[in-house]
Amino acid sequence: MTTEAPYNADRKSLLDELRMRAEGNSLPSGKNRLSEAQIRSSIDQLLWHIHGWLEEVARYLETLRPPVAHEFRFSNLMVMRSLTLEQSFVSYRRQRFGEQELLDHVEFFYRLACPGSPIIRVPSTSATEIETRLRVAGLAFENSPEMDQWRAVRAVQFKIVPEIKTTIRIEPDYVQHKIGVRLSNVDRFEVMQMVFSPSQLDEEALEDLVRLILGESTTFLKRAPWVPNWRPTRPTFTSVKPVSRYIL
Repeated sequence: MTTEAPYNADRKSLLDELRMRAEGNSLPSGKNRLSEAQIRSSIDQLLWHIHGWLEEVARYLETLRPPVAHEFRFSNLMVMRSLTLEQSFVSYRRQRFGEQELLDHVEFFYRLACPGSPIIRVPSTSATEIETRLRVAGLAFENSPEMDQWRAVRAVQFKIVPEIKTTIRIEPDYVQHKIGVRLSNVDRFEVMQMVFSPSQLDEEALEDLVRLILGESTTFLKRAPWVPNWRPTRPTFTSVKPVSRYIL
């Protein structure tokens, strides 16, 4: 003989649970919009905090001009080392999302200087490819052809301006509730894109970012997945044209 469990008046039935879940997924649109507006505001506030934090860091770095331990390799043709961080500043841009004015992005710029002027010498047949790659890497340069006795170009010499321009762009996705961090020439001649949840970009993460900038640690690169070619979703808002009360 089977014994049934005693009836618990406080226990919700499966139907009750399904009803509550269904009602939760069909909230009035006004409440949904309010909830999304609050989430967007919290992400915006986080970005303002990040902006202020990085702005203070930039001032200290500008004063200290610290050494940077990274070595930047350009294929097997050149290595830039013994770097110094000499300039840094932070900028931002706002954008309207419906009735809200929110931060569109925060960007941290800085310049690394190295001693001397690196020189790359390549055969003339490779010059166009190397020039394109130097431009992609954001390196400024002067090039001069080397000619033989018959005035034919045999090689091209590239004299590199001894500086690396670096940017870190922090860009929110107010629809998917994510924040992208794009690193350009931070520890290599490359653009890397990482995607964080807002809670992941706390001050500990920002401290790891500064350690990455200085070449002291790569922990920041392990804090979130790399997502190449990530772009934030742009929300669409429908604007309703006012209707006249009067019939002409």
